[in-house]
Amino acid sequence: MKYLYRYGFLIFTIILTIVGFSKLINSVENGRDSANEYLRTSMGGSMDSDEFRIIIDGYILSNITLGGILFFVGLTFFCVSAYKLSKKFNEIS
Repeated sequence: MKYLYRYGFLIFTIILTIVGFSKLINSVENGRDSANEYLRTSMGGSMDSDEFRIIIDGYILSNITLGGILFFVGLTFFCVSAYKLSKKFNEIS
């Protein structure tokens, strides 16, 4: 149980960092897919190309923002927890 507490947060931060990184990497594809889905469902399949470009840019920006936040928070907490674990191991040795 103590190992789950000790390494659980570290594993969570690694997963959070990986999810944020993948969200950043795939932000253009996901934004384009979301905009196409919006066009199909809400607008009946037709829209002015300038308006559609604005919608695509908005979806891409929201994916970049979310991915950046997840990546930054995950990486920050990973560094903090790795530092605390290394400090504990130095005290034990």
